[in-house]
Amino acid sequence: MTRIFKALAIIVLLPIIGCSTSIESSEENEIKTENSSFTGTIKEINDNSALVSTKVFEGNPESDVFVDLSVNNDKTFQVGDKIKVGFEGIIRESNPAQINTLSVVLVD
Repeated sequence: MTRIFKALAIIVLLPIIGCSTSIESSEENEIKTENSSFTGTIKEINDNSALVSTKVFEGNPESDVFVDLSVNNDKTFQVGDKIKVGFEGIIRESNPAQINTLSVVLVD
């Protein structure tokens, strides 16, 4: 009887433990930052998104970030444009990085 109880306990607890670990690991792939804007140069444009080369954190090397250009429908952006991007402050660690874009402004 105790073997059956132990087997049932393991069967019930394993999925719960597995689910809680996956939730924690998804949070580890995000970086929260106080800096909610950065300036960068558009490397590539695909529909309403752009690949922007920038240095999001001081002291870190330049990297690429996906930016949603549809937040500014008044302006047509081109490759090579220097832009200032406002975002929510969370950077998803992927390659390239991803953000929730709030604003995009052309910098002279």
